[in-house]
Amino acid sequence: MENTTLPPATIDTFMSLDIRVGKIIKAEKNEKAIKPAYKLYIDFGGDIGEKQSSAQICQNYTAEQLIGKQILAVVNFPSRRVAGFKSEVLVLAAVCDEQGTVLIQPERNVKLGTRML
Repeated sequence: MENTTLPPATIDTFMSLDIRVGKIIKAEKNEKAIKPAYKLYIDFGGDIGEKQSSAQICQNYTAEQLIGKQILAVVNFPSRRVAGFKSEVLVLAAVCDEQGTVLIQPERNVKLGTRML
């Protein structure tokens, strides 16, 4: 992945993203995906509840390792179909050439649904 800086964003653009803490409660390989990917089922608690996401993170994680991990995800994007799977949230990760894709996680466990600011 190229290491270029994008044009400046406004604080309003950033604040329009609803980024929340969720916990992965189920993970399974998406056999229909062209690039290896997991189907993630994520609990955000409260009003948001359970959502699902497709994530290309197979290089660094087994499905078993993902269960119970807290992650950050954008919960206010429209859902879309990814390899036949309805992806409702965008899980945040760092895409590194040498390390593969690494999940962005809170430093310690926090209440599900907590908003990132």
